[in-house]
Amino acid sequence: CSDGVHIWADSAVAYSAQNMSHLLGSVRYLDRTRELRADEARYFSQAARIQAYGHVFVRDTVQGSEIENGDLVYLRRASFREQEQITVITGPDGVRPRARLYMKAAAVDPTATGPLPDSAVTRDTTKVPYLVVGDRLFLQGDQYFLASGNVEIERDSLDARADTAEYDQVAARMLLKGSARVEGGTYTLWGRTINLAIPEGEVTSVRAVRDGILVGEELRLEAPLVQLFLTDGAMERLVATPLPRDPDSPPVTAEDSAMLARPVAEAEDFRLTADSVEVLAPGEVLDRIFAAGNARGASSGRDSLNVPGLPDLARTDWLEGDTIVATFSKPEENLDLPPDTATDEYRLEELVARGSARSLYRMASSDSTSRPGVDAPAVHYVTGKAIRIVMAEGEVERMEVDGPTRGWHLEPDTRRAGSDSVAIPDSTAPPPDTVSVRAGAAGRRSEEAGSRTPPGEGGEAGAAPGAAALPGAVKGPRGRRRGSRR
Repeated sequence: CSDGVHIWADSAVAYSAQNMSHLLGSVRYLDRTRELRADEARYFSQAARIQAYGHVFVRDTVQGSEIENGDLVYLRRASFREQEQITVITGPDGVRPRARLYMKAAAVDPTATGPLPDSAVTRDTTKVPYLVVGDRLFLQGDQYFLASGNVEIERDSLDARADTAEYDQVAARMLLKGSARVEGGTYTLWGRTINLAIPEGEVTSVRAVRDGILVGEELRLEAPLVQLFLTDGAMERLVATPLPRDPDSPPVTAEDSAMLARPVAEAEDFRLTADSVEVLAPGEVLDRIFAAGNARGASSGRDSLNVPGLPDLARTDWLEGDTIVATFSKPEENLDLPPDTATDEYRLEELVARGSARSLYRMASSDSTSRPGVDAPAVHYVTGKAIRIVMAEGEVERMEVDGPTRGWHLEPDTRRAGSDSVAIPDSTAPPPDTVSVRAGAAGRRSEEAGSRTPPGEGGEAGAAPGAAALPGAVKGPRGRRRGSRR
């Protein structure tokens, strides 16, 4: 054709009044940047438009991108159309279109005609393409595509799903909307919307907005906003926060409440909440977890110590502070253990709470006649400017408290009625205290009914009389969580 287009087919019917050619059988179309093959096509020369059906295959001869299956409409770049456009939909055979897309193209002179010489075509063969499948694919130029209808995207270790996916090379990002999900090598991230930053075609960050959920190996994190930062496709850092809210906006609605929810991280029987949670994992090796703003870590690992009537405050072991920092040993650091205990799992090395720090944990009563699960446990409570808990082999080795310190150690009252007597409560009397305690070494008990004076201050508050039910091993981006050791 006069505009540099070449067309082959088994047969053709030309309609001069419509400037259209109906091409039938083994159709092949070639212009300066595209090659198209199909069973049937209609070419409108003046409109620079071609429609193709049946076994469609189109290839970008400049950058190497390919699309196959479905029914296609190709609008060529022309004097009246600044950028070319390609739309492909699922055809009558029900086979969805599939694209293999390279997101960076070589520069092409739009005014020239005829196929490009091989010397003018430059491709970066080191780049990995995006594999995109959807009910409908739309491409505009070399820098934008929109896929809709149960979209699937794969690239290296990236596996994404969404109702729609939009890629904009100028903005250097891909936006997934509706039931969005991204799977990396060690995690799966869900969100209503997921935004991937892709400068130069490489994913450097992943941002889940609203209803963000990240699931790793035995680790689950929920937050309105979850952001992952990657290097060479590997997660290096994670930040979870509520969504920012305009202070001048109207009163909080139910939808806003979900936006302002605090992040929650859970690892088996350990739960960590704060205004923000940050995980550092350089090289996908878990190093530290920072929880900032009214941070609280709670473990329910020894629920067998709980008894009916035990207050909610003492039904878990917990640590609170303005901030909590958890430090983990790396798998290779555990190789100095005996051969039968060496492991590639992460272990919690240290927990530090700072700013209005306080800690409570339960332990079996020192009374040898107490029965776990029947008699209430002993309770150890301490406050200070900072509390540092050092772990060894999944158990508390020692506790250090900085600043002005106050502590209480409470032992349950295990006195019971004699075997030859039965205590019958007076139904007309006011209900008695449901918990009776006997002061331990660090406290004393008030004998006044209905009123208790806190045990003495200071003393041995910083000593750990027993093993706290804190997480012994948390699985990070690699490895497994060791069997519970409490």
